[in-house]
Amino acid sequence: MKKIFYYLLVLMAVTGLYACSKTDLNVQKPIEKDDVKPGVVTNIKIQNNPGGAIITYSVPDDADLQYVLAEYNINSTTVRQAKTSRFSDTIKVDGFNKAGVYDVRLYAVDKSENRSDVVVAKVNPETPPYRSIAGTLTLNEDFGGVNITFANPEEAKIAVVIITKDSNGELAPIETFYTETKKGVFSARGYDPSPRVFGVYVKDRWNNNSDTLFKTITPLFERKLDKTKFRPYKLPNDQPSAFGWDMPYMWDGKPGEPGFHTLQGALPRPHRFTFDLGVVTKLSRFKILQRIDGGWVYNHGNPRSWHMWGTATPPDPSGSWDNWTKLMDCESKKPSELPFGQTTNEDIGYARGTDGLGEEFTFPLSAPPVRYIRMEILKNWGGTDFFHALEITFWGNTQ
Repeated sequence: MKKIFYYLLVLMAVTGLYACSKTDLNVQKPIEKDDVKPGVVTNIKIQNNPGGAIITYSVPDDADLQYVLAEYNINSTTVRQAKTSRFSDTIKVDGFNKAGVYDVRLYAVDKSENRSDVVVAKVNPETPPYRSIAGTLTLNEDFGGVNITFANPEEAKIAVVIITKDSNGELAPIETFYTETKKGVFSARGYDPSPRVFGVYVKDRWNNNSDTLFKTITPLFERKLDKTKFRPYKLPNDQPSAFGWDMPYMWDGKPGEPGFHTLQGALPRPHRFTFDLGVVTKLSRFKILQRIDGGWVYNHGNPRSWHMWGTATPPDPSGSWDNWTKLMDCESKKPSELPFGQTTNEDIGYARGTDGLGEEFTFPLSAPPVRYIRMEILKNWGGTDFFHALEITFWGNTQ
């Protein structure tokens, strides 16, 4: 019994020592902190640019310097901050609402978060991109709505917002396009062919808004074409179908498989095929639904670039290009721009389209009325020599 008691005492002692040791290891030493201001930045130089400026400087010789902070107002209500580490001599300030002179308050900040005395740098940014872009906006009539164009030579990140009155008579956004494109062309549709006031403005990523440009527009008449009137129009140099995926499946109104599939390896190249819309139409737009399920999206025979040709009169039975007019060049887009074989949910959603009819392409207003369509496939997403798609849909004015 004494031995057992002895062993218990030893065990308790060892456990206590271990507990004390473990506790000691977890003790956090207080971080050293002082209230001494660091020195100020010096030798300030400024390079102004559209909507912002680049400031260079010399940092103070403080051992505990952590970063340099810039504080500035981009408009009458919004204050922004920018920071750079102690190892940099440059700080960028941007987002200014308009051209003009602004005070940028510069502070050196140490590891105790002490700020130096303020040094004011006066910057004079040029006209911000969103204002320059707004100066190029145009509004024009389009099928079922309004067409917007603008120039963005610097490829600034912007949003173009289209507004019109809602059912309550209040102005409200109907479309917002986020873009960096150099030459923007966008449309908002879904309106009757009667006069309506549309507005458009440009917004940047700092929520600066341009003035709104208003115009009364009468949308052009548009309706979806009746697919029951579509027919294949076989020409001798067109590609045959394959695997039981015949051309009429491309306008059967069913977004699932099968669709239309051309014969792999067939000559001539590039692959082309022809069909009859059944009525002469001033075409406004079309949608094409690529093969998606099974991992085929942006892959295999889904079209990537192609020409759309049209004619209002029956094509030459020899297959010649006489009387054909090129309506437009088409390039399918992949929003993520990820490498081949990689896709995101956004990519798949874009390929399906919000209505399930696929990716949309807009015919130029200068395109003539046509009845017969010839598609010439230049490249597909899989780098192969065949084409497939599930559904194609057209809109236009048949009157």
